[in-house]
Amino acid sequence: MIAAIVIGVTVIVALVILGGAAWFAFDSDKRIRKFARSTDLIPGKPSRAPDSWATDNSREALLHRRIRYAINDVHNNPGIAHDDELIAARDRLDDAVFALDDRLIAAAASDGEEKTEALDAAESAIKVLEDLPAKLWEAPKEQQAQDLDRVTSALRR
Repeated sequence: MIAAIVIGVTVIVALVILGGAAWFAFDSDKRIRKFARSTDLIPGKPSRAPDSWATDNSREALLHRRIRYAINDVHNNPGIAHDDELIAARDRLDDAVFALDDRLIAAAASDGEEKTEALDAAESAIKVLEDLPAKLWEAPKEQQAQDLDRVTSALRR
């Protein structure tokens, strides 16, 4: 009798854990797909980029998506969310990211050498942004603030 109760409880616990894992996977996949199909630079803050850039393979669309994923990694850093000074620095970075994206949109409307130069400049700035999340993870607060401000300055050039 006790063995049947233990087996029954074990099966119920296993089903609850399996159900929770399935729900977590489904919900995460839904949020990731929603963000991937949007042109939001930051979840909930749409850019002015064309909707086609969410799936297009043009150079400017690819650069736009690289910006989105890099700044999303910065926003997912749990250390920043608990410090007002770092949040202010991240907000300044967000403004610089939107300005960079606007320059990317303007570059897409141009052509020839001017477009190539603008896209090359944007790509250089994006590389700096992409390096930022790894630097922020275990750095002390002062270093995080300096890194955020340094990248903000690099994006505004």
